[in-house]
Amino acid sequence: IHDTIENIGFRLRGNTSRYSAKKSFKVSFNTWESGRKYHGVEKMNLNGEHNDPAVARAKFCWDLCRELEIPAPRSNHVRVYINGNYYGLYLNVEHIDEEFVGLRFGNQSGNLYKCLWPADLNYLGDNPDLYKYENGGRRAYELKTNESLDDYSDLAHFIDVLNNTPIDELECEIEEVFNVQDYMKVAAMDVFTGNWDGYIYNKNNFYLYRNAQTGKFEYIPYDLDNTFGIDWFGIDWGQRDIYAWENPGEYRPLFERLMEIQKYRDWFSWCMSQIIDEMNNQEFFDRMNAVKNLIYPYVQNDPYYPLDYGYSASDFLQAYTSFDQAHVKYGIKDYITTRA
Repeated sequence: IHDTIENIGFRLRGNTSRYSAKKSFKVSFNTWESGRKYHGVEKMNLNGEHNDPAVARAKFCWDLCRELEIPAPRSNHVRVYINGNYYGLYLNVEHIDEEFVGLRFGNQSGNLYKCLWPADLNYLGDNPDLYKYENGGRRAYELKTNESLDDYSDLAHFIDVLNNTPIDELECEIEEVFNVQDYMKVAAMDVFTGNWDGYIYNKNNFYLYRNAQTGKFEYIPYDLDNTFGIDWFGIDWGQRDIYAWENPGEYRPLFERLMEIQKYRDWFSWCMSQIIDEMNNQEFFDRMNAVKNLIYPYVQNDPYYPLDYGYSASDFLQAYTSFDQAHVKYGIKDYITTRA
């Protein structure tokens, strides 16, 4: 059975992946027909996963998020053809937009901010417009809903509370404006999987949504491909201290201030133990092998898979166990057992 959807938007997506041989793409069903959806979604992200010889690190992270009940995108592997030509194995990742938050939180009228480098959540002042600063031609905190109002007062208030509340009062004040308990799950997921390209290490790749029902901001992770031992800094992410994981010399108030409060530190530790139980066992390794076996035939004839780093079919198989080439310092199983 084939579906045909005509007049769709199609473009390159990503940052560094734009310069890779294996491109990533965004498909938009509502570019030319406002409000049009395909199976409930307005957009699809087709990610080439060119950094990852296993083509599955992000998939395992998104699956972990769902196990932890972290609001996060759905994902699945797909084969991509363009004009009849096979472009290879891709990961289809659900787009984060008003449809996404409506499904997760039961409302979509709040402000949704896409937060990219250098979104460190540091206090800049009382004026909400100070948080509209740009980097590389786009805002670090980019409002994706209610754009016509362009009102950043909720974000400015949250950042003010986070940074300026005395530490002995912070627990009471922050829980009025932020879903701390769910964020501790995300922080543990980032730190366990070595997601250095998120907020805590790289002040990058997350969304904030002000839930219209609760009035609290929700933290939504984004872009989880640089995980499970992928490294560009000469850091052993499998061994890094889980309580001092932030970038040294740079302040990350959302992680550092919350970790000063014993209650939140204990939540974080408990979430970490849950993740270890979830991933460091034979059941997960069997699921991991099932994914490997499922997608292996489509990696073997993926014409773009070898182009960026010279990966071969044997590298793909090895990437699930023990691996050490260039920027990939671990196979996925070795990373998990080392981290646990």
